[in-house]
Amino acid sequence: MKLSGSNYAVNIKNKFWLTVIGLLVAGCQYFQKDVDKTPVAKIYDTYLYFEDISPAVYTQKSPEDSINAIHQYIEDWAYKTLLLKQAERNVDTIKINRLVEQYRRDLLTDTYKDLLLQKYIDTVVSTDTLQWYYNKYRQYFLSKEAELKPKFLVVDKNHQKIQKFKKWFFSDKQIYFDSLIKNTNNFSKYNLTANKWYLVPDFKKELRVFDRMNDKFILKKAKKFVLTDSLSLYLVFVNDVVLQNQTMPLSMVQDDLKQLVLSKRKQAALSQMENNIKQEAISKKIFKIIKTKQSK
Repeated sequence: MKLSGSNYAVNIKNKFWLTVIGLLVAGCQYFQKDVDKTPVAKIYDTYLYFEDISPAVYTQKSPEDSINAIHQYIEDWAYKTLLLKQAERNVDTIKINRLVEQYRRDLLTDTYKDLLLQKYIDTVVSTDTLQWYYNKYRQYFLSKEAELKPKFLVVDKNHQKIQKFKKWFFSDKQIYFDSLIKNTNNFSKYNLTANKWYLVPDFKKELRVFDRMNDKFILKKAKKFVLTDSLSLYLVFVNDVVLQNQTMPLSMVQDDLKQLVLSKRKQAALSQMENNIKQEAISKKIFKIIKTKQSK
């Protein structure tokens, strides 16, 4: 039986003491570290208290399993604590402390820089900016594999609105698109906005009716498909295609371009921030370069 509730920890703790009473009697003269907590183990001058054990360790379990879980927690704690104590005696702690201090400084400064960057960097990248970077670097955006950008829907081939769905799907009229959106609960699969690029194998996994079709027949821009199998009707329109080693369209790479723009802005902001911090320190006479004979 699983137990839970506000009294669960108390019940488990009482049962737990029945299993470790000998330990407590033998070591009671040592367990005086924190009178507000209940000690369950001690290594040198380090204590483990019952209250420090997360309830997640022993709740939602049977009493026996809960006690076993607490025992295992204590065993794990003991191993880690003993290992740490031995490490402190045998490892160059001076070097460790230097590394810890360096990590602390790096963590503080990096966090502070991120806060400043969030405040001062413009994260909005305009369409014109993306287009400019795309024109500049487009020779590097070559597709490694052929991809297509289709819209599609799959519906029961015996559906009473099947003819309407065909008409609406292949039309550019907004009213027909809205009608399709209102009927999406009738479709087993659909993507009516063609907002995703697919590698050909992934597209075939999405729509198994294309499994045996030649890739070249699929990879044709503005290609229309009306296919059926034993259960469903498949309506597909290929909005766009990029072949292997062709330049990828902006829509495929705009996320990468945005990261490129933001990275450049970040580097420029960091450089300006570094200069501002030093100049402010110099103007306030906080920072001064002391000339020596060697530096003259």
